[in-house]
Amino acid sequence: MPTKKDISNLLIDAALKLAAERNWPDVTMIDIAQAAGVSVADCYDHCNGKADLLRQFVKRVDRAVLDDLDTEDFNEPGHDRLIAVIMARFDMLLEYRPALRSIIAARGDMGPTDSLRAIKSYFGAMRWMLEAAGFRTSGLHGSMRVAGMTAIYAKTFRHWLDDDSSDFAPTMAYLDRELSQAANWDRQVEKGFGRASRICGKITDRCRDFSMKKSPKHDHDTPMDNTAEHGATGAADR
Repeated sequence: MPTKKDISNLLIDAALKLAAERNWPDVTMIDIAQAAGVSVADCYDHCNGKADLLRQFVKRVDRAVLDDLDTEDFNEPGHDRLIAVIMARFDMLLEYRPALRSIIAARGDMGPTDSLRAIKSYFGAMRWMLEAAGFRTSGLHGSMRVAGMTAIYAKTFRHWLDDDSSDFAPTMAYLDRELSQAANWDRQVEKGFGRASRICGKITDRCRDFSMKKSPKHDHDTPMDNTAEHGATGAADR
């Protein structure tokens, strides 16, 4: 019996093959199970529908791209590394391009819930691509980078779908321009966060100084403390 990973891959490959042959909305899960040589019950155990298979496919591509990374690539500038990572992703997708055209034409044949899940999957994928290229993705600034990279990838992906050149040089040039513009924006955002951080630090320091000036001095007894002390002394004398 095929392993769980093998069944998932069989279903993904069958779905993409059928998508290349017919309209994606016309492909059913029964069609996919039959094309994969998998029982409908096993198909049910390994995916929640066509949208789930597409998310698994995205993750499989992520894994292949990350597995192909060379540690020497990290010596290159971040901009060049990111172009290399994204173009490597397109290389992985090349054999599936007819299927992807069919799926994109039907917008994935997804409802609102599946669409939100798909967006989340691509955000996760782009986070990994940025990390693989040496960019930090933590915090608010990192999340903005991920969102920007997701938008750039979506536009470049559509450009790549229609790029019939042998080396995809037009796609690479388009990606280069988009990333260069995004880099300028990213530097401005970084400067803005730096200024905001310095302002917040100054405000915090002033609030701390003001609080210390207003706080009571503890090295002198208050009248209430003196009264309590005299009362205790009197009681002891009695």
